[in-house]
Amino acid sequence: MFQGKRWEFVRSNIEEAIASRRFRPGEKLPNDLELALKYGVNRHTVRYAIRALEQEGLLRVEQGRGTFVVEHPAPYLLSPQTRLTDNLISQGRLARRKILSAATIPADERLAGYLDLQARDDVLRIDTLSYQDEIPIVIAHSYFPAKRTPGLLDKFSGANSISTALRRIGIDDYSQQWVTISARLPSAQEARLLGMSTSAPVFVKESLDCSGPVPIKFGENVLCAPRISFRFDFKEIGSAAQSRTGKPQSGKAQPNKSKSSASLKV
Repeated sequence: MFQGKRWEFVRSNIEEAIASRRFRPGEKLPNDLELALKYGVNRHTVRYAIRALEQEGLLRVEQGRGTFVVEHPAPYLLSPQTRLTDNLISQGRLARRKILSAATIPADERLAGYLDLQARDDVLRIDTLSYQDEIPIVIAHSYFPAKRTPGLLDKFSGANSISTALRRIGIDDYSQQWVTISARLPSAQEARLLGMSTSAPVFVKESLDCSGPVPIKFGENVLCAPRISFRFDFKEIGSAAQSRTGKPQSGKAQPNKSKSSASLKV
């Protein structure tokens, strides 16, 4: 039998539920009344325990929405070579990706500029949702010039990563040429897919990947901001810039002509 104050009993049980992942990061807790009935105490005792856990940084209370388990942001290394899935796997975080939709679309002026195409050339668009430890973290909209990536969609099935799918069609070496990051509020659909509030921000990461001087992917990723922290590897960026040869890829819509660059605007 628990020896101590009743609020400490409640706090201890909630702490254990968080540690054992019965309450997962980002998950909303039952309301005060439900917790009071569960633990056989009054609502004041529950609120006292929640206040203590909030001060410890385990819970966050959002007025009008409820109480949530605090997420621990996954470090996302930004460098010419590193990808999101690689980041999570290198940290021992289970990562998986599922396809939301895929279609061949005509390139508009924006995509044609990024991918060095003619307007209305075929572009393969693949929309995916990626998870870390079964928690949704990023919606990815990836655009590939169809003629340069034949058979990619078939090879993507079961690959779990774009890098693997590209290797399967013979594209082994490619790197990010530029990255831009901005912040905004999510749409209702984005919030639903990411399991987050429409009042919490998302990062929008745009990037261009090239194999040599040839663009092979433009990406627009929507990331749940509380679950991600960006880290920039300036050594790797500098080394890539110093060792590159040939002309940088240019395009009307390209925001930065440097082959290895990163900019942050929030």
